[in-house]
Amino acid sequence: NEKYAVTVFTDIDCGYCRRLHQQVAEYNNLGISVEYLFFPRAGKGSDSWNKAVSVWCAADQRTAMTSAKNGDAIDMKTDCNNPIESDYELGQKIGVSGTPAVIAADGTQIGGYLEPAAMLARLQQLDTGR
Repeated sequence: NEKYAVTVFTDIDCGYCRRLHQQVAEYNNLGISVEYLFFPRAGKGSDSWNKAVSVWCAADQRTAMTSAKNGDAIDMKTDCNNPIESDYELGQKIGVSGTPAVIAADGTQIGGYLEPAAMLARLQQLDTGR
């Protein structure tokens, strides 16, 4: 029952990104869908970058993402076409300076991490034009 959609620039090793990921079901239950774009803050070639590539290259991306965000070891794979560099460049282009960077469907940058109920309230506020 999607009412709102947000795009989240995320970093595997970001604490608030991990917290947001742990609460995705709560966001979904409130009608908020979450789409991730990778933004490894440490840049190309960093551990966070390599983890993002490995998540993308995994046979089961959802499980790999959850494992990586839980701090668990994941199979390090880099042998696939992946969008990490283009996601990162897009984030730089629009001014992402930290993660999570939450963007509403209309392009409004909501900011960083918000608890599910607070995210819903912010999206409702944007929806009513306030």
